[in-house]
Amino acid sequence: MAHRVGVNQYAFELLNHFPKDAKDEVIVYLSNPPLSDMPDLNYQVFGPKKLWTLTGLQKKLLSDPPDVLFTPTHYTPIFVSCPSVIAIMDLAFEKFPQYFKARDLYQLRYWTRYSVKQAAKILTISEYSKKDICEIYKVRPDKVIVTYPSYDKERFHPRIKNKELRIKQLGVKQPYILFLGTLQPRKNLERLIEAHSGLETDCKLVIAGMINEGRGGWMNENIFQAVSGKRLADRVIFTGYLPDDELPGLYAGAKAFVLPSLYEGFGIPAIEAMACGTPVVVSQVSSLPEVCGQAAIYIKDPYSMESIREALKKVLTMSLTEKNRRVSLGLEWVKRYNWEVAAKVTLEVLEEAGQLK
Repeated sequence: MAHRVGVNQYAFELLNHFPKDAKDEVIVYLSNPPLSDMPDLNYQVFGPKKLWTLTGLQKKLLSDPPDVLFTPTHYTPIFVSCPSVIAIMDLAFEKFPQYFKARDLYQLRYWTRYSVKQAAKILTISEYSKKDICEIYKVRPDKVIVTYPSYDKERFHPRIKNKELRIKQLGVKQPYILFLGTLQPRKNLERLIEAHSGLETDCKLVIAGMINEGRGGWMNENIFQAVSGKRLADRVIFTGYLPDDELPGLYAGAKAFVLPSLYEGFGIPAIEAMACGTPVVVSQVSSLPEVCGQAAIYIKDPYSMESIREALKKVLTMSLTEKNRRVSLGLEWVKRYNWEVAAKVTLEVLEEAGQLK
């Protein structure tokens, strides 16, 4: 099974869950052949691969436009002769521009603004992201539709088998607190490492996820320096990239899952952790209170190491009764997230947009 995160995961799940009896034909445009686990759909593969959206896709749309174009990213071609629908996960690049490289920031800002103006409808993944889109781009609220993402319910659940063995094979010893995600500045890992270092506990901090440029991480050198500079190698474990089938056991075996982000458009790892029966600690900012509800323990101020430390202390010292209450709340809360619903609403939005031409 291919490993997907972010937009790639979002697009894959929508394609997998579009209603099979839909009256509309779904055509998927690609610059490379589809991977073997992709659903059975009409794939059209064409090039050139370089600047594909502005070259290959642009040419295709001009010569043979569909009824509606849906791109699960911020970007559409310059000239679109049919209605377009775009998806925006978050606007971190607008709110935290200092955490992006200059070249990437220029593209994200100006191409997104252009695509927003062109789009008939905009999909996003939380009410918080919708608020940002409407405020920053001066978009009417009725143009932006929220469809919550979900998680793989066959993989993420409390009944994970052989989790202790799988964890040991990764070189991880219990007890541990888990972070999973892309190693980038807004994930706030330097402060997390500093906060954890001040705890009197034998509970290690496991940091798993995308580290290098090829795997999606960026501007993360200071994270490793925070560990080496304070000689915390025995307390902080970096697993690097992990295959998808290793993640459920890692979630389920954790004392707690922590997401101390400064900003999130949604935060799928938090609901995956809750689905595995693991207590979660998240920042009380952006979309996270909306996404995690009353099940989470909140970091009141993610800029404060003391605030992060207090939240970690709370999850590590809570009674068994309180833990069970939090776990039950989480298991119940994540039932509201459903890919079938997200796909159905997405298709309805596309059908409506297709009638606007």
